[in-house]
Amino acid sequence: MSGNMENTNDSKKDLLEKYASRKPPYPALVKPDPEDLPEDPHTGDYRGLIEHRGKRGNTPRFRVIDRNGNSYGCGYAYLLGWYFTPPDTLTIYTTTHVFTLNGDHLQRVEDSLMREKVETLCAFNPAKDKKPDAGEVCITQISIIDRMAMQEQGERNAE
Repeated sequence: MSGNMENTNDSKKDLLEKYASRKPPYPALVKPDPEDLPEDPHTGDYRGLIEHRGKRGNTPRFRVIDRNGNSYGCGYAYLLGWYFTPPDTLTIYTTTHVFTLNGDHLQRVEDSLMREKVETLCAFNPAKDKKPDAGEVCITQISIIDRMAMQEQGERNAE
C-alpha cells in the first residue's frame, strides 16, 4: 500500500516539475520610453494629423479634436467609412458621429485611414496654433453631427 502512495507522490512531483518549472517569470516592469508615448496634440506646433507609431493594441482608436479642444473618440471597429471630395473635403462616418473635415492635404488623412494609422485629427485654431508648413495637413474646419442626438430628437418629434 505504501509503495502505491510513493508512486502517486512521485508522479505529482514529476508533473509539478514538468509544468510549473516551464513558466517563465514575469518580466520586470520598465518605464516606457518617451518616444513610444502618444503625442499630445495640445503641445508644440500644430499638426492636423497625428499617426500611430508602433503597436496600437487590440482595440485601435482615433480621436477628432475640434477648434475648441473638445475631443471625440472612436474605435476603428465603429468606423463605417468615409467620403473624400478632393482636394479639400473629407467626411468620416462612424456609428455615433459624422465628421466633415475641410482643409489642405486631406489626401494624407484618407491614406492614413486606409492603413488604420490615424491617431488624432485636430482642427486648426488660428488664435493659438502656428500655421503648419506648406504641404502639411491643415484642418481648417470640422463639422460634427451627433447621430445619437439626432435619433433622440427624431424620437421626441414622433411622440
